[in-house]
Amino acid sequence: SYRDYSTNGRLQYIHLFIPRTTLKTMAYGEHTFEGEMNLTPQFELLHTQLDLTWDEGGYPIGVTVPAGNPFNICNPEGEGLDCGLARDALWHSEGYGRTIAALDSWRNWCEPRGIAPEDCTPAGFNIRNGAIGPIAVQPWVQVHDDRRFVIRESEVWRGVLGLDGDLPFLNKGPLADWSFNLSVTHSLADGTSARPGVRDDRLKLSLGHYSTSDTPCENNIDEATREERNLDPLVADAAPGCVPVNLFAPSLQSVVIGDFATEAERDYLFDNRDFRTKYIQTIYTAFVTGTLFEMPAGSVQAGLGFDYRKDRIESIPDQVAREGLFHNWFSDGGATGDRYTSEAYAEIELPIVAGRKAATELTVNLSGRWTDDEFYGGAPTGAFKLGWRPVDSLLIRATWGTSYRAPNLRELFLQSQTAFLIVFDPCFAPDEAFTGTDDVTSGERTYNPDADRREPHVLERCRAHGVDPTKAYANGVQRFSTEVSRGGALGLDEETSESMSFGFSWEQPFSNAFDLSIGMSYYHIEIDNTIVEPSTSYIIWDCYLSKISAGTFCDRIQRRATDPTNPDNLQITFIDRGFINRDNETVRGVDLNMAFDRTFTVFDRPFDVSLDIIGHRLIERTELYINEVGERDLNSYHRTFGYAEHKAEFNLRVDYDRWRLAWNTRYVGNYEVAPDSVDDWSNVHDGSASTCLGPPADSNCKDVETTDEYWLHNASIRYQYRQHQISLGVRNVFDEPPPKLSPGEGRYLENNVPRGMGFDLYGRTYFLSAKVTFGDDE
Repeated sequence: SYRDYSTNGRLQYIHLFIPRTTLKTMAYGEHTFEGEMNLTPQFELLHTQLDLTWDEGGYPIGVTVPAGNPFNICNPEGEGLDCGLARDALWHSEGYGRTIAALDSWRNWCEPRGIAPEDCTPAGFNIRNGAIGPIAVQPWVQVHDDRRFVIRESEVWRGVLGLDGDLPFLNKGPLADWSFNLSVTHSLADGTSARPGVRDDRLKLSLGHYSTSDTPCENNIDEATREERNLDPLVADAAPGCVPVNLFAPSLQSVVIGDFATEAERDYLFDNRDFRTKYIQTIYTAFVTGTLFEMPAGSVQAGLGFDYRKDRIESIPDQVAREGLFHNWFSDGGATGDRYTSEAYAEIELPIVAGRKAATELTVNLSGRWTDDEFYGGAPTGAFKLGWRPVDSLLIRATWGTSYRAPNLRELFLQSQTAFLIVFDPCFAPDEAFTGTDDVTSGERTYNPDADRREPHVLERCRAHGVDPTKAYANGVQRFSTEVSRGGALGLDEETSESMSFGFSWEQPFSNAFDLSIGMSYYHIEIDNTIVEPSTSYIIWDCYLSKISAGTFCDRIQRRATDPTNPDNLQITFIDRGFINRDNETVRGVDLNMAFDRTFTVFDRPFDVSLDIIGHRLIERTELYINEVGERDLNSYHRTFGYAEHKAEFNLRVDYDRWRLAWNTRYVGNYEVAPDSVDDWSNVHDGSASTCLGPPADSNCKDVETTDEYWLHNASIRYQYRQHQISLGVRNVFDEPPPKLSPGEGRYLENNVPRGMGFDLYGRTYFLSAKVTFGDDE
């Protein structure tokens, strides 16, 4: 039974939250010299060290064992047996016959022809393979510690040297209060990562992949077949120490996660994948600020500045990482490059009106910046801000601005990374599409469109991409190992954005007995040419599964016939995940804030009560792609996973003397899948649902695609006396569990639970903390 070997629910040691050790140190200081300029040199030095080690649970090994391998269980000339005869014994066994006779595909063919159920079996038709001799076999095993542990160590150094001072020689005429700042900031981030695992080249050599006679540890393939079966000559350390490996050993096959039969096999196959990355940045800054002149409503303040920034990345892999030598693991060429950016900017604030009727304050702020990038040239950006108080208690505000970002070093210089991933191909027909069977004994099948549950638009997309979805068939298999590549691109466009917001802030002026303030802001942000790295699943979904997509990413998918005898089976063989510019990204929403404070007297004792409410409503969250022929592909994420329409937080505090009681409530609205991803379920379970409620509800099996509203409550009590503070509390007071979704329905699922969307994953948690502050005890 597969259930006996399934890892589902058995990998409880995997880290959901990564353990970490952090050490931070900081030093700073300044000194002001006597004199009219008040010269103040200053420095800051920050060092952070972070060490991470986490357990990902390991990955399966699925590699073909050649027919002539002596350990192959289907090699009767070695330690195995003839699997043709073994299959005949299985097919002609009584238990297997009953299983076959119950299958719809066999029963539907036999009943109209008057064949009795007990005769509708391989034995009844006398189907036999006979002796077939040695054949290749692909076992699946998991090995302890294989690609399981990740160790990362990183250090960040940041140093700042600066000089502040006044500029009294500029204080002439309307100019006043001018000062300056000069600084240089240097940062260095240095990190290493290591992961132990099984090398694919050594594993294949130890199984006989590079031998004309399938002999383990032999590499004698001639030049004619070198391209197909040859040990990479660049990997000089693969052959020394080679030992034959038995993937059918009981230590691997009789347990869910096992180990190799001998220590010699393990020592030979395991290696480390090491990576080191340095990021170096230096920024030179010069800035002056002061009063330009006076207006009737106040002083006009201005600032001028200039920045020069130099960035460099050095991401260096070892040979195992660069060549992708781990089994079923990606190659990573690292990234090396540098660039400079210079910027000049100015800002001015104008008090237009003050102390007038219907305008106790009217202030305008204008700012602009010119950015010159080494690779992308110059570009201007600007911002406008307005603050208007018709009365003292009401502020009406509005902003508008633009931004500019050239591609960063990773997006420009990341070397090619390749890997082989298991990819779902919706153009290959599932088994149920062939329920109309012509000849059970010969295995010939006829496509039955009424039994194909793929939606019509999926079939149309496949045909448009050159694949006949009624002929592409691999025994019902729809998942294949596919090469996936990603890397930097010097042809990317720079990101630009335009944003605007307006709102108000009101403080009640009617009573001194309590404080009440209410604020609201509406925002609208549009980003053009956002630099993104599309995932493999998104590229497949956009090209074939989305009901509204224009198929923008179809040109990133390559197909070819992997079986020369079946040219209709155009399998996905390559997917390009490289960085790309998204044409537009838009988000709109409303933020609401309210704060209430009042002192109540209970039994002649004062209690300070405060309530803060923060609310947010998402109105729009869309992404737009436009392909080369101008077709628009607009995707909406409003209310989908990670983009709840409503979110809110409530904070209630009660203070008495040295005590504080706090209650916090967080609210997250319901989530659902995108409208064009909703499954079209019938009333009869078709086998495609991954979640069922059990009898008698199995007739309505369907995936769980939505979550309900979620409320999370936290409580704490704090006591503080001078420099000492102690707190006791409970997170998730009512032990509210996160929602569960069917596999593949939500983003970032761990054991069917969505992460990073506001749900608590710990359960009810108690905490106790103490704090001591050194210094003034007032």
